[in-house]
Amino acid sequence: MTSPAGEKHSTSPLGHNSRPGHETHDIRHTSGSWLKKIGWLMVIWGGSVAALGIVSLALRSFMQAAGLTP
Repeated sequence: MTSPAGEKHSTSPLGHNSRPGHETHDIRHTSGSWLKKIGWLMVIWGGSVAALGIVSLALRSFMQAAGLTP
């Protein structure tokens, strides 16, 4: 393909410009809606809070076993 100025430009079969530095990105999101993303955020946050609670209970029981807490 040649421009009016006589420069050659290569294009892909889909018609996208394939010159270096001029990459095009597909804007469509394939991971789902924002509600799904918020849901995963809440699941991960809840899991981390639960894990922290389990660790704190384990430390408390070790301290009680050692006689460090009343």
